[in-house]
Amino acid sequence: MNFGCGIWCPDGYLNVDGSFTVLLAHLPFPASFYGSRENYVRAIRTGHVRYATARRLRVANGTLDGFYASHVLEHLPRQECVDLLRRVRLWLKPTGLVRVVLPDLRQLANQYMEGKIGADRFVDRMHMAVDGMSTWKIVSSHAYHRWMYDVASFTVILNSLGYSNIQVCQVAESALAGFAELDRKIGRQDQSFYIEASPGR
Repeated sequence: MNFGCGIWCPDGYLNVDGSFTVLLAHLPFPASFYGSRENYVRAIRTGHVRYATARRLRVANGTLDGFYASHVLEHLPRQECVDLLRRVRLWLKPTGLVRVVLPDLRQLANQYMEGKIGADRFVDRMHMAVDGMSTWKIVSSHAYHRWMYDVASFTVILNSLGYSNIQVCQVAESALAGFAELDRKIGRQDQSFYIEASPGR
């Protein structure tokens, strides 16, 4: 499963996204009808993207080979993220793998403390301030971050949920080859950490 797939919805994955555009894309209108979202709508249709939020997502236990989420879990409240990862562990096959890519709070903080970025840029890159955002973007939670993580804090979560073989990886380095392909497509390598784990059962 490619959760929070956005425009990257390749064949061979169950591509899932919680954007309201996914629902609108299934209405019987030509993609050009959606204006600036035309390319996104085309990708949704071509990739057969399924609409689901973290709360509503349901999968049969023991059926997934892998669960991939890049730059999406930080848009969830922390407890909602934990609840999703708890369910993901059950959905994975015993040989399955979860891979999560997240903006690295420690890296951002270090850049600020070392004077590489100023205070305004630091706050902007955190995406936690809602000043200037439309009400819709604030309500939908898709445009800003609800929580931030570093490797240590996210590892604590995975350990607490019973995951095993927790590994910090490099971009495009994964025990599941397809995940490396997704890393290359999604990008943002310079501000992310990559972590994967087994369901531990």
